[in-house]
Amino acid sequence: MTTQVRSRRAGRPSKGERHVMTARVPVATAEIVFRLAEARGIPASEFIAEAVQEKLARTDLSFVETQQELPLQKSA
Repeated sequence: MTTQVRSRRAGRPSKGERHVMTARVPVATAEIVFRLAEARGIPASEFIAEAVQEKLARTDLSFVETQQELPLQKSA
C-alpha cells in the first residue's frame, strides 16, 4: 500500500507578491494602528496595507498613470 505525503505549509495562505515598505509615523498614530489591528485580530502590517489600498482607491491616479516620458532633443 502506497502512502501519499502531502507537503503542508504552516501559517496563512499567501496573499501574493508583496513589497516591504517602511514609514515613520507619529507615536500616537502608531498606537492607534496597533490597537485597531489588534481589535480586528489582524497584524498591524495587514491593517496598514488595507488602509493604503483604501486611500489609493479614493485617489485620482490619472496624472500618474498617463504620465509619459518627454522626448529628448539631440544637441549638436
